[in-house]
Amino acid sequence: MPKNTKENNKAIEEKLKFIGLELENIPQCLSNIDKIRYKPLKTYEDNNYKIYKYVNVKDIEILITPVDRLDDLNEKLKRALPLSFYMNSESEETIEQYTTFLNMLNNFDIEKVKQLEEEQKMLNKYIPYEIKYKNNYIWQIYYSEIEDKYFMLFSSNENNVEALFYLIKKKIQAQKTRKKEKIYVPISHMEYSNKILKKSEIEDLENYLWFFTKEWANVYEIYNQKEEPSIEIIGKAVVYENVKSIYKISLINKEEAQKQFKLIKALFILASIDETEYNFKTIINEKGSLDFCYNLKKISYENLSEFIRQEVEVKQERAEKVFNEIILSIENLELLKQTVKKQKEEYLIKEKQITNFLECKKTFLGKVKYFFKKEKKSKNESKVKIEVNSQEENNIQIKQIEKIEKKDLYTIEDLLKICEQLKKQTNKFKNMQMDIKALENKKENLERKIQNATLYINEIESHKKSIFDFWKYTNKDEVNLLTEAEKQERESQNRLKKQFNYEEDLEELGIKVDSIQKEVFSKSECDAVFGIINDIETFNILNKSKILKRDDTQIGKRLKKFKQEYVENIEEIKEKDFDIFGNIAQDKTKIKVLKNNKHREIEKDKYKILGINPETTVEEYKENIDNYRKLLKEVYGKMISPYDMPVYKLSKKELEENDFEIFNINPKEEILKSEIIGDKINLYRINMKEKMPIIFYSNIMFYDNLNKTLPEGMDIVSKVLVDLSKFDMKLVSRKDFNINVLNNEFDNEIKLLQVYEYDICIKN
Repeated sequence: MPKNTKENNKAIEEKLKFIGLELENIPQCLSNIDKIRYKPLKTYEDNNYKIYKYVNVKDIEILITPVDRLDDLNEKLKRALPLSFYMNSESEETIEQYTTFLNMLNNFDIEKVKQLEEEQKMLNKYIPYEIKYKNNYIWQIYYSEIEDKYFMLFSSNENNVEALFYLIKKKIQAQKTRKKEKIYVPISHMEYSNKILKKSEIEDLENYLWFFTKEWANVYEIYNQKEEPSIEIIGKAVVYENVKSIYKISLINKEEAQKQFKLIKALFILASIDETEYNFKTIINEKGSLDFCYNLKKISYENLSEFIRQEVEVKQERAEKVFNEIILSIENLELLKQTVKKQKEEYLIKEKQITNFLECKKTFLGKVKYFFKKEKKSKNESKVKIEVNSQEENNIQIKQIEKIEKKDLYTIEDLLKICEQLKKQTNKFKNMQMDIKALENKKENLERKIQNATLYINEIESHKKSIFDFWKYTNKDEVNLLTEAEKQERESQNRLKKQFNYEEDLEELGIKVDSIQKEVFSKSECDAVFGIINDIETFNILNKSKILKRDDTQIGKRLKKFKQEYVENIEEIKEKDFDIFGNIAQDKTKIKVLKNNKHREIEKDKYKILGINPETTVEEYKENIDNYRKLLKEVYGKMISPYDMPVYKLSKKELEENDFEIFNINPKEEILKSEIIGDKINLYRINMKEKMPIIFYSNIMFYDNLNKTLPEGMDIVSKVLVDLSKFDMKLVSRKDFNINVLNNEFDNEIKLLQVYEYDICIKN
């Protein structure tokens, strides 16, 4: 025990020396004994920091509280005492606090304080791209407006005490050197200053950005080394196929902030009232900020007025066109109504005649009566009366859209006014078109019914040449039914197909294709599929019609690289005794887990599959790969796609039509591949159709399923193998988008992705 006490004392002395603190002679910068008056905000989330500042360590008082960091702030403040109380060993009242301080001193790690020093050195040069940084919560620094003071409210129960002793060390150093020593920290429980944007405007901006991106943005107020504020907005927006990229909007002054706020507010007002008309797209620009586009044109504050003017003029022109179309539709509608009315009257006459026949044929006297009856066309029957619709039926109110007075500058109000009027007129026009379509269908149906009725009546009349023929005809059980004309409907020729969604359907797809591939592919065929994903470059070189000398050189470089890897992993390779056990290198007690599913299978070894060892020659390697290549060509059609589904590949080079290519079902995973470097990158999208040949990298391609315990699915990668030589490719679209990639905490890189989308069909 004495030995331990002596070692502890020595360790404490070393730590005191490191931070420059003498407990017998407390520095003036740490000797404050006054409590700080502070009024906490009523509505504030303790874990949500909005304000980040560079604060001079001289200006930060230190309070220690026995209450946990995440407990109620009022309780923490109530029981907090200045640091000087915790360093006073002479008073009996503070002996408990002094013991607590010694325990905290004993617990802190000098190396971790040094890490904080290095971190703050970097933060003094660069603000993190996402503003916040790892472990920024440890500082717990507040600002009292009442006393115009910063203070650290540190919990004595905290395990990570390095921030406290870092601050103590820096305060002591600053006192000795009389130099400013600043730290970059979040200020807890501090609201926006309203210097650049009002709090209400920031809240509105958060809502507007959510509306456009469907992601909540973080809004920070940042003060630089010169104590100049700026607003930094960090969020995410969709850039392609549900793939999201980070964006950062920087507002460095009030004027710029107001422009951005007014722009986004104006676009929100337009889009929220009619999102179908004004569907603004968000894109990441070359600076990593967020731009808004309408019909592929960027909208900025500077061209907003011009955009509104153009839209007002376009809407007024459309309004006149819709008005004229409505007038024409009214005339068309009335003509159709009259035509349908005539058809109804004509059909009723024929229907009455057929009904009369059907009633008469039920009895002997009725048949005789109908046979000898001569049809007389009455004036009312031969000449159809057309009654004019009442004034109420024809009273379709059409009001010309009120034109906006021409002026140099139009407002959002002007645009919304004409949009609302145009919307009403457009809806009226659409309703009229639906009425017209319904009448046209009715007219067409009546034409068929009249035609069938006429044929039926003509058939009856054709049998009235003799009483015997008529008698025989009326005794038939099967007659043409009048209602058959009403049953003629067109059936849709298109079969409904499953719409593949990689986020929702990938797991189901994996299980489905893995179960099939286990049956259709042999072990050697699976080995070939596994081999090509490990060295597709050599496969495609050997796939050429003519192998050049430089191709052999390239294969040699690939083999050399694999040999180096082999040597580096020799210890791991030696553990796999394939000579004795083959592929059953583990007994049945060795349980492995693949996506929470247990199994007892062995992962394939790429060195064994590719035939690589320190003695492998280039010719041997080429022969082994070529055998796999030929095998893949033979078996490629064994597996087909169960759905229509796009697949993706990120690459700096163009696709070669005769190559094998590895594509990804998941575009997000492919786009965010870290190994792709360069400013401009190609993203290829191939629209694979149902029943087209394709091979999936399901679990069976990575494991030998000798124990029959391998879970079914695509749990390792979401990739597929496509033999492009089997398809004709047609470019159907070409588009670009930027993506913001974070290289580290401070650096980002804007990459331009050029998307080429192809439809494919199987070659004859």
